[in-house]
Amino acid sequence: MANKMTVCKSCGAQIASSAKTCPNCGAKNKKPIYKRAWFIILIILVVLGIGGAAMGGGDDAPSDTAPAANVENDSNTGSDEGAKATEKATEKAVEYEEISADQLADDLEANAASAKDKYAGNYYAISGKLGSIDSDGSYFDIDTNDELDFTIIQCYIKDDSQLDKIKGMSKGDSIVVKGKIRDVGELMGYSIDIDSIE
Repeated sequence: MANKMTVCKSCGAQIASSAKTCPNCGAKNKKPIYKRAWFIILIILVVLGIGGAAMGGGDDAPSDTAPAANVENDSNTGSDEGAKATEKATEKAVEYEEISADQLADDLEANAASAKDKYAGNYYAISGKLGSIDSDGSYFDIDTNDELDFTIIQCYIKDDSQLDKIKGMSKGDSIVVKGKIRDVGELMGYSIDIDSIE
Protein backbone atom coordinates (compact mmCIF):
# COMPACT_ATOMS: atom_id res chain seq x y z
CA MET A 1 0.00 0.00 0.00
CA ALA A 2 1.47 3.32 -1.10
CA ASN A 3 2.10 6.11 1.44
CA LYS A 4 0.01 9.26 1.11
CA MET A 5 2.13 12.16 -0.02
CA THR A 6 2.20 15.77 1.14
CA VAL A 7 4.26 18.87 0.41
CA CYS A 8 7.00 20.07 2.78
CA LYS A 9 6.00 23.52 4.07
CA SER A 10 9.66 24.62 4.13
CA CYS A 11 11.11 23.51 0.77
CA GLY A 12 8.06 22.35 -1.23
CA ALA A 13 9.39 18.83 -1.84
CA GLN A 14 6.99 15.85 -2.00
CA ILE A 15 7.29 13.75 1.17
CA ALA A 16 5.32 10.94 2.78
CA SER A 17 2.60 12.34 5.07
CA SER A 18 3.75 9.93 7.80
CA ALA A 19 7.35 11.25 7.73
CA LYS A 20 8.37 13.12 10.88
CA THR A 21 10.92 15.25 9.02
CA CYS A 22 11.52 16.23 5.40
CA PRO A 23 14.35 14.10 3.92
CA ASN A 24 15.22 17.01 1.61
CA CYS A 25 15.58 19.92 4.08
CA GLY A 26 15.13 18.32 7.54
CA ALA A 27 12.16 20.50 8.53
CA LYS A 28 9.52 19.02 10.86
CA ASN A 29 6.45 17.62 9.09
CA LYS A 30 3.68 18.77 11.42
CA LYS A 31 0.06 17.74 10.97
CA PRO A 32 -2.35 20.59 10.30
CA ILE A 33 -3.77 21.83 13.58
CA TYR A 34 -7.31 20.74 12.75
CA LYS A 35 -6.08 17.13 12.37
CA ARG A 36 -4.32 17.00 15.74
CA ALA A 37 -6.13 15.03 18.44
CA TRP A 38 -5.47 17.62 21.16
CA PHE A 39 -7.06 20.36 19.04
CA ILE A 40 -10.25 18.35 18.51
CA ILE A 41 -10.45 17.54 22.24
CA LEU A 42 -9.81 21.21 23.11
CA ILE A 43 -12.67 22.33 20.85
CA ILE A 44 -14.99 19.77 22.48
CA LEU A 45 -13.97 20.94 25.98
CA VAL A 46 -14.50 24.61 25.06
CA VAL A 47 -17.96 23.88 23.66
CA LEU A 48 -18.88 21.85 26.77
CA GLY A 49 -17.49 24.58 29.05
CA ILE A 50 -19.49 27.32 27.32
CA GLY A 51 -22.63 25.18 27.43
CA GLY A 52 -22.13 24.38 31.11
CA ALA A 53 -21.51 28.03 32.00
CA ALA A 54 -24.62 29.13 30.13
CA MET A 55 -26.79 26.51 31.85
CA GLY A 56 -25.22 26.47 35.30
CA GLY A 57 -25.40 30.16 36.21
CA GLY A 58 -23.41 31.19 39.30
CA ASP A 59 -22.60 29.26 42.44
CA ASP A 60 -23.01 31.30 45.62
CA ALA A 61 -21.19 28.80 47.87
CA PRO A 62 -17.80 30.58 47.86
CA SER A 63 -19.35 33.92 48.87
CA ASP A 64 -21.25 32.20 51.71
CA THR A 65 -18.05 30.79 53.19
CA ALA A 66 -15.94 33.93 52.74
CA PRO A 67 -17.38 35.92 55.71
CA ALA A 68 -16.70 33.04 58.12
CA ALA A 69 -13.07 32.97 57.03
CA ASN A 70 -12.80 36.74 57.54
CA VAL A 71 -14.26 36.50 61.06
CA GLU A 72 -11.72 33.84 61.94
CA ASN A 73 -8.85 35.95 60.58
CA ASP A 74 -10.07 39.02 62.51
CA SER A 75 -10.12 37.11 65.78
CA ASN A 76 -6.67 35.63 65.19
CA THR A 77 -4.86 38.62 63.71
CA GLY A 78 -1.53 37.72 65.29
CA SER A 79 -1.47 34.16 63.97
CA ASP A 80 -2.71 35.32 60.54
CA GLU A 81 0.21 37.77 60.24
CA GLY A 82 2.60 35.00 61.27
CA ALA A 83 1.22 32.73 58.56
CA LYS A 84 1.67 35.48 55.95
CA ALA A 85 5.26 36.05 57.05
CA THR A 86 5.99 32.33 56.78
CA GLU A 87 4.42 32.24 53.31
CA LYS A 88 6.58 35.17 52.13
CA ALA A 89 9.72 33.51 53.52
CA THR A 90 8.84 30.32 51.64
CA GLU A 91 8.34 32.27 48.38
CA LYS A 92 11.76 33.91 48.77
CA ALA A 93 13.40 30.50 49.28
CA VAL A 94 12.12 29.21 45.91
CA GLU A 95 14.66 29.28 43.10
CA TYR A 96 13.19 29.55 39.61
CA GLU A 97 15.06 27.85 36.79
CA GLU A 98 14.99 29.94 33.63
CA ILE A 99 13.44 28.31 30.56
CA SER A 100 11.82 29.47 27.33
CA ALA A 101 8.35 28.62 26.09
CA ASP A 102 10.06 27.28 22.94
CA GLN A 103 12.03 24.73 25.00
CA LEU A 104 8.92 23.60 26.87
CA ALA A 105 7.06 23.14 23.56
CA ASP A 106 9.93 21.20 21.97
CA ASP A 107 10.26 18.87 24.96
CA LEU A 108 6.51 18.21 25.05
CA GLU A 109 6.41 17.39 21.35
CA ALA A 110 9.48 15.14 21.59
CA ASN A 111 8.16 13.06 24.52
CA ALA A 112 5.19 14.10 26.67
CA ALA A 113 5.88 11.47 29.37
CA SER A 114 9.48 12.63 29.75
CA ALA A 115 8.39 16.29 29.81
CA LYS A 116 5.92 15.54 32.61
CA ASP A 117 8.61 13.80 34.68
CA LYS A 118 11.03 16.66 34.09
CA TYR A 119 8.79 19.70 34.66
CA ALA A 120 5.70 18.84 36.74
CA GLY A 121 5.93 20.11 40.32
CA ASN A 122 8.99 22.30 39.70
CA TYR A 123 9.46 26.09 39.67
CA TYR A 124 10.47 27.96 36.52
CA ALA A 125 10.85 31.47 35.13
CA ILE A 126 9.24 30.96 31.72
CA SER A 127 9.95 33.50 28.98
CA GLY A 128 7.87 33.89 25.85
CA LYS A 129 5.16 36.06 24.30
CA LEU A 130 1.81 36.89 25.84
CA GLY A 131 -0.85 34.83 24.07
CA SER A 132 -4.60 34.60 24.59
CA ILE A 133 -6.06 36.29 27.67
CA ASP A 134 -9.22 34.91 29.29
CA SER A 135 -11.98 37.56 29.29
CA ASP A 136 -12.88 36.61 32.89
CA GLY A 137 -9.29 37.14 34.02
CA SER A 138 -8.77 33.56 35.19
CA TYR A 139 -5.79 32.68 33.00
CA PHE A 140 -3.65 33.59 30.01
CA ASP A 141 -1.37 31.68 27.66
CA ILE A 142 2.32 32.05 26.86
CA ASP A 143 3.10 31.61 23.16
CA THR A 144 6.34 30.40 21.59
CA ASN A 145 8.21 32.25 18.83
CA ASP A 146 6.95 29.68 16.27
CA GLU A 147 3.61 30.92 14.91
CA LEU A 148 2.74 27.38 13.77
CA ASP A 149 3.34 25.89 17.23
CA PHE A 150 0.12 25.53 19.20
CA THR A 151 1.50 24.13 22.47
CA ILE A 152 -0.67 25.35 25.34
CA ILE A 153 1.21 26.97 28.23
CA GLN A 154 -1.65 28.15 30.44
CA CYS A 155 -0.95 30.39 33.42
CA TYR A 156 -3.57 30.71 36.18
CA ILE A 157 -4.00 34.17 37.71
CA LYS A 158 -4.35 34.05 41.49
CA ASP A 159 -4.76 37.70 42.58
CA ASP A 160 -5.76 41.19 41.44
CA SER A 161 -2.17 42.45 41.15
CA GLN A 162 -1.40 39.74 38.58
CA LEU A 163 -4.64 40.49 36.74
CA ASP A 164 -3.84 44.23 36.67
CA LYS A 165 -0.38 43.47 35.25
CA ILE A 166 -1.90 41.40 32.42
CA LYS A 167 -4.57 44.02 31.72
CA GLY A 168 -1.78 46.50 31.06
CA MET A 169 -0.19 44.25 28.40
CA SER A 170 -1.09 43.27 24.84
CA LYS A 171 -1.00 39.97 23.00
CA GLY A 172 2.49 39.41 21.60
CA ASP A 173 4.32 41.37 24.35
CA SER A 174 7.40 39.72 25.84
CA ILE A 175 6.64 38.18 29.22
CA VAL A 176 8.38 36.22 31.98
CA VAL A 177 6.18 34.23 34.35
CA LYS A 178 7.60 32.79 37.54
CA GLY A 179 5.66 29.93 39.04
CA LYS A 180 5.13 26.22 39.56
CA ILE A 181 4.28 23.86 36.71
CA ARG A 182 1.49 21.91 38.34
CA ASP A 183 0.63 19.61 35.45
CA VAL A 184 1.84 18.52 32.01
CA GLY A 185 -0.23 16.70 29.40
CA GLU A 186 0.19 15.83 25.75
CA LEU A 187 -3.15 17.34 24.78
CA MET A 188 -3.59 20.12 27.34
CA GLY A 189 0.05 21.26 27.48
CA TYR A 190 1.38 22.94 30.64
CA SER A 191 -0.58 24.36 33.59
CA ILE A 192 1.26 27.02 35.61
CA ASP A 193 0.43 28.44 39.05
CA ILE A 194 1.78 32.01 38.89
CA ASP A 195 3.91 33.53 41.63
CA SER A 196 4.93 36.68 39.72
CA ILE A 197 4.81 38.28 36.26
CA GLU A 198 7.58 40.37 34.73
